[in-house]
Amino acid sequence: VPAGGGGGGGGEVRLPGQDEPDSTYEFTSRDLLQAMQANARELKRTTQLLTRRDRAALAAGDDPSPSPDSREEEEEAAPEAAVRVRLPDGCMLQGRFGAEEAASALHVFVAETLQEGAPAFDLKTTVGSTHRGVIDPSQGGTLNSMGLAPRGIVNLRWRDDGRHGKDVVRLDTPQQPLDPN
Repeated sequence: VPAGGGGGGGGEVRLPGQDEPDSTYEFTSRDLLQAMQANARELKRTTQLLTRRDRAALAAGDDPSPSPDSREEEEEAAPEAAVRVRLPDGCMLQGRFGAEEAASALHVFVAETLQEGAPAFDLKTTVGSTHRGVIDPSQGGTLNSMGLAPRGIVNLRWRDDGRHGKDVVRLDTPQQPLDPN
């Protein structure tokens, strides 16, 4: 039924029991792609620990993860490093970095994940890495040169030898089971 008595309003009034035209429910592939990208950005923003670089990319509206086409090129140029940090109580933090990022980026990531006033810490490499011992951010070196790319695990050790665990991790830090890959 035309609205406005034919006065050129252009709208329609639908009475109960009238079917909507099929065009009302059309969802194009472009609409689907936009919805999927928005959902992926929101999921990443709310559930994954992000490096400063990734947070800046999300804030700018970019997707911090490379597209499937550029991923191969990026792996050749600068592969990523997925690094897990094991706290003394067994809790794990996981961050994603460029393989050629400095080890100081790992320290910054951990410090930003901990609550203000958390005790000082050291990060120690595990047996499988090429670097042995405490990672000193002032000495430089990349995550790749320390054997932490494409994946690596480091242990966090509190300098005060206290028994701190995930109670020092910021409450707004997303918590979810780790991806086994």
